[in-house]
Amino acid sequence: MSTPSISVDPDAALHLTGEREGRVLRIAFTTGCGGSGYRLSFEAEPREDDVVVRDGELPIALDDMSAKNLDGAVIRYDAEEDGYTIDHPDAVAAVWCG
Repeated sequence: MSTPSISVDPDAALHLTGEREGRVLRIAFTTGCGGSGYRLSFEAEPREDDVVVRDGELPIALDDMSAKNLDGAVIRYDAEEDGYTIDHPDAVAAVWCG
């Protein structure tokens, strides 16, 4: 698998760098009745099976599913929501419920 290209817009980079405190940003793929998506969190270090990419000084650890699906994604900061979004050119909305 090739290393995915993920970028962080300037506003998100500013906020994430301030919150980072030496940790890596983790992006993990999630699914549930509300649909699928990605969870962002910080961890002390990458896990053994992570793919690690960098945008500037920000290390980003990806689980296998995220690494396979996030090539070309952009992490953005939404000031109105005081949170982050991941814009991805190949994103498809999906909901799975039993």
